[in-house]
Amino acid sequence: MFNFIKKIELPFKIPTPSKKIRVAVTGLSRSGKTVFLTSLINQLLANDKLHYLNEKLQRPFVAKLLPPDSHYARFDYFSKLREFRKKNPTWPKATKQVSKTTLQLEFKSDYAFFDNQIIEIELIDYPGEWLLDLSMLELDFESWSKEIMTMAKEPKRVKYAHEWLIMIEDLALYEASDASGDEALFDLYCEYLKDLHYNHFSFVQPGRFLEPGDMDGDPLLHFCPLPLHIPREEVDPNSFYARFEKRYNGYLEAVVKRLYVEHFKYFDTQIVLVDLVKTLQYGYNSFLDMHLSFKHILKSFTYGHNSFVSKWFGVKIDHVIFAATKADYIPPPQHNSYKHLLEEMIGDLKNELNVQHTDTEVTIFAAVKCTEYVKALYQGEELECVRGIVEGEEKPSTHFPGKLPQHYSDETFWKDSKFDFPPFKPIVFPARDVEAVPHIRMDRVIYSILKDRV
Repeated sequence: MFNFIKKIELPFKIPTPSKKIRVAVTGLSRSGKTVFLTSLINQLLANDKLHYLNEKLQRPFVAKLLPPDSHYARFDYFSKLREFRKKNPTWPKATKQVSKTTLQLEFKSDYAFFDNQIIEIELIDYPGEWLLDLSMLELDFESWSKEIMTMAKEPKRVKYAHEWLIMIEDLALYEASDASGDEALFDLYCEYLKDLHYNHFSFVQPGRFLEPGDMDGDPLLHFCPLPLHIPREEVDPNSFYARFEKRYNGYLEAVVKRLYVEHFKYFDTQIVLVDLVKTLQYGYNSFLDMHLSFKHILKSFTYGHNSFVSKWFGVKIDHVIFAATKADYIPPPQHNSYKHLLEEMIGDLKNELNVQHTDTEVTIFAAVKCTEYVKALYQGEELECVRGIVEGEEKPSTHFPGKLPQHYSDETFWKDSKFDFPPFKPIVFPARDVEAVPHIRMDRVIYSILKDRV
């Protein structure tokens, strides 16, 4: 009835306050952070495949990338786009440093006398392994060492830690010594962490040892957990133990605390990407270890009003989105089961955040849809499959991924079941900027970022 109000023209425009949404994107190695960011930018700039988002917002918009921030390395979207547009694209390399990009979205005003609304989305990308180190801030060197060494002696880990543990037994840890052996002990510990990572464990600490970034080769990293079998006051100040303890404390002060002071103070939304396919492919122990990793990432982080980081740095994130990647590896009829498994993995963490008045969401998506859903007959049975080009091959092939379990705790299922999740090649991105790459549910993820702010 009053639509004529929207058409009233004034000799000037009434300014509309702009908004800024600061989004931190993380996930453990190979969870798809770089692909996610590339697709998100691609989707917003083209805006031809965001049907759910546009239906919910009911407001036309245009997006553009803003110039880089001099304080951050820029997420190199255009370089990634060129690689994806090649005839034989490959997946980008893992995140090695903190990077930032800012998108400006201009939404058409409902009223002719108001300026269009401007929303800026700051996207910060950083290695999830670095976040594993946050929980170290709660522990002194002795407590941290005891926790990590107890874990290293568990049956599922001890075979990878054997050489490092043997070397520790052979050293006089508390007597005066020169520092010539420090690097060798550090190297053995790093080999242990790399072996864990190679064998599909997620929890490695310090995570910076796997992804050192610009600290590669820095002597400050030359420490590892060490047992304390004598009273602390009897430890010689020039011993292995004293030197490693000093570097541990220096690492927390100069690296871990600095990361959060410099990069995390203003975030309001955290997206945690989860490679759920990995836990299905490698079994229940992989699930348990990934859950442990997220527990360490989240338990002391900036969520909630009473977390120690919030008290120290004034940091508070109000919105957390847990998102399982690679939904294109799963036939659509099993997507609900896939989401349910994610909910089961992070259920206790989600509940804790909810209690702390942090808004949480759980979703699944594929930033780049690399497969098609097909049905195939096998021994007279119709199977729900996906079809795509596997890395190293030239032609598409059909794969039955397996039937997802109802619960991760079903031990019988894990003993009897096998999954087929071959690494699919990325599809070629459209050559024109007005067309985005096919995806699964990226429009819902973007809506989760924007809702209540437009």
